[in-house]
Amino acid sequence: MKNILLLFTILFSATLFSQNQGTIKGTVSDLGMNSEPLLFANVELKGFETTFQTNFHGNFEISDVKAGEHTLVISYAGYDTIELTVLVENNQIAKIETDLSPMQFSFDDVAGMDSASKEETIVNSDTEESSKK
Repeated sequence: MKNILLLFTILFSATLFSQNQGTIKGTVSDLGMNSEPLLFANVELKGFETTFQTNFHGNFEISDVKAGEHTLVISYAGYDTIELTVLVENNQIAKIETDLSPMQFSFDDVAGMDSASKEETIVNSDTEESSKK
């Protein structure tokens, strides 16, 4: 009888510890390419030591996450990094679907070096002027 009671206590306590965790699953897509999946995008859960990556279908899964609010940071080279707040509930799966936008580069002010005279040339596209320093 004592053995059965001990076994029941151990099993019951193990289920108590596992109830304070959940899972985050999600998909990351490329907004610039008609929502095509982003392969190997970095997914970081602030407070975790591990960085996760999306698979070939743009999917990721982070399991054994403590219940509560967490910040998810999603990044990819050449794309804007985003931060999302995710609410993880006990024994639930929080689902995330998001798109990353390609970075926008502006070439309004371009600075270059004139290799013949070793002078810096600045071109401003707004005024169409060149000046040498």
